[in-house]
Amino acid sequence: MSDFEFLRAYVEARNVAYAHFRLVRQTAEKISRGVPRAEMAEEERRTADLLWHLGLAVASLEKGLTYRATPQLRRVADGDVSLLAVRLARWTPMRLLLRFLADKGGEAFLDEVEERLGGRMLEVTKRYLPALRLAGLRRPVKKPYNRHVVEAVLLRLGSETGLLKDDRRTMALTELAEELLETESVEVVRTGPNSPVVLAAVAAAAASGGMVYLVSPWIDREVAGALTHLLRDKAVMVSRPPRETRHAKALELLAQRGEVLCYDKLHTKAVAGTSAVVTSANLVKTSLLRNIETGVYYRETPTALRLHLEEVAASGRPCRSP
Repeated sequence: MSDFEFLRAYVEARNVAYAHFRLVRQTAEKISRGVPRAEMAEEERRTADLLWHLGLAVASLEKGLTYRATPQLRRVADGDVSLLAVRLARWTPMRLLLRFLADKGGEAFLDEVEERLGGRMLEVTKRYLPALRLAGLRRPVKKPYNRHVVEAVLLRLGSETGLLKDDRRTMALTELAEELLETESVEVVRTGPNSPVVLAAVAAAAASGGMVYLVSPWIDREVAGALTHLLRDKAVMVSRPPRETRHAKALELLAQRGEVLCYDKLHTKAVAGTSAVVTSANLVKTSLLRNIETGVYYRETPTALRLHLEEVAASGRPCRSP
């Protein structure tokens, strides 16, 4: 299981403290009726965020954050458990848990889940804390593999949808969960308010090792500072010529870790080391934390992508201060 998978699991579950099928149905019904997120109870807002991560609700930022129903969400509101089970099995926190149980022969003690998965989450969030601080994390966490969330979210929803079974001390895969297990080498990553998945992908790619290419027309000092702490080896940064002091300061920070080049017609946005992400987001806090952005994450950087980024770098020239 990769660093990015654990980062994504944290991001996708950080707003969820507990969940059950009745609450999911209730929230799905409200979204289907067009109730704004701001008018929901706190537990419903958190559940609405979960439904977005499950691909059952669509986010809109026209007048604050609002969720719109998909046809599949209406099926969940009507009580379709099988559809929810399929989507939950693809949800990163659940997907990692199912894979862990499969590796353990299909069953594990709850204490072991917290010790192994929670321990790995604690280690990963500690290592990536410079980037996660941008999203408001103050200290390393085990969530969603701390005991409370394992029991109140993963195990409860998993049991209600037929993915998991338990006897209070252990949990086990069902045949349905075994059928739904999957591993993807390419993942779609998307960011919305409260869900900075692209930030996690950028951080993981920057820390993945090898010669890292950081390509973005704009980068701010906060993101540059976080990335300098994550880079293992030398990096090549390609950006547009800075016209503002804060852009120039960001490039100065990255110059301490490698080569900084400028290309005035740059539109590409990507970060690539051993793994990679190609994204619509610039390397600035607004794009990585608050905008609705899209990207594709590769566990292994495709040769064609690396060659293209080398071409982009070859088009750049040493930057000049504004």
